[in-house]
Amino acid sequence: MQDPFKELMFRSFKDAMDLADDYNRWAGESFDEPLSVQANAIPQMAMMLYRCRLQARLGEGSIDFPEADERMFD
Repeated sequence: MQDPFKELMFRSFKDAMDLADDYNRWAGESFDEPLSVQANAIPQMAMMLYRCRLQARLGEGSIDFPEADERMFD
């Protein structure tokens, strides 16, 4: 992939899905009534991962991000 920001976003979404899947599997085995990560929370998890990774790549952590809105995926 040529665009490093796009690649970082896709990677963050994949990792968020993997994290949710791993947690849900673990919670299902560990608790009588597991509270699973809902599918609608995955984009929020991915955006948090993306922000952290972008700040780490660009350094200093002083980047201002606009709030994500629901139209982001249109």
